[in-house]
Amino acid sequence: MELELIASGKVREVYAVREDPTKLLMVATDRISAFDCIMDRLVRDKGRLLSAISATAFRAVGDKYRTHFLDIPTDIPGEFVGRATLVRRAEMVPVECVARGYLVGSAWEAYHNTGAVQGVVLPTGLSFGDRLPEPIFTPTTKETTGHDRPLTSQELRDTHGVELAQHLEALTKGIYVTLSDWFLANGLTLVDTKFEFGWVDSELVLADEIATPDSSRIVRGEPGADPEWLDKQLLRDWLIGKGFRGSGEVPSLGDDLISSIQDAYREVYESLSGALFSQWPGESAEYGEVAT
Repeated sequence: MELELIASGKVREVYAVREDPTKLLMVATDRISAFDCIMDRLVRDKGRLLSAISATAFRAVGDKYRTHFLDIPTDIPGEFVGRATLVRRAEMVPVECVARGYLVGSAWEAYHNTGAVQGVVLPTGLSFGDRLPEPIFTPTTKETTGHDRPLTSQELRDTHGVELAQHLEALTKGIYVTLSDWFLANGLTLVDTKFEFGWVDSELVLADEIATPDSSRIVRGEPGADPEWLDKQLLRDWLIGKGFRGSGEVPSLGDDLISSIQDAYREVYESLSGALFSQWPGESAEYGEVAT
């Protein structure tokens, strides 16, 4: 497989497959970011874990929803094996489609202040970590630089048209419910998550990554007031505890935090797949501490 690097993001690199322009290879690195900043240390095996979880989730929803996922290939450079996903090239919709099933994070802050989340009015008397009566759709813009901007459903319709906005909302809620039920059956809760969609052969399909601890909040059991996070919230909370929210000098990650992130991501994969991560293809990369 001949590859050409065409994009490099905070965590992923995207390669064109020269012999087939309809396909892309998405490679997940061991970099980790928060508050739009890349941390100074790598999390060993994170890229393989992200690819393993996302592939498992794509397969779980693939009978019900069209996706861009094709395979986890092995006929690629050795350093990519296990961390690369072969997908169909899609014309991406520039919207991050967020589904929330529980009241945490920025949704809790908005509800606490106004009783609503991005225009969605919620019942009174809810507490942090409560399950919502039904999942809500809280889309954002997808900015190339800076922070994404929250959108109400009406703003999404005004920007992208009523038909596409309604389609995105219906798909987001439907896929979230399917994944949420699957998580619960395996002892985990998908608290909230984001999806991205793109056009393939005039059809809107689920793309990018799904159900990973980078793109979702995930807990063991129910969230409640003191959740056992199994996702990147571990990093966010640690950074906030250090007084960092995206500006100033980025704190250096400690060994204990890195181990906690590794363990959490591994638990998500093994719980959902029923397989040991040691059986996943590829090998642990060798590298220094500083991400470049």
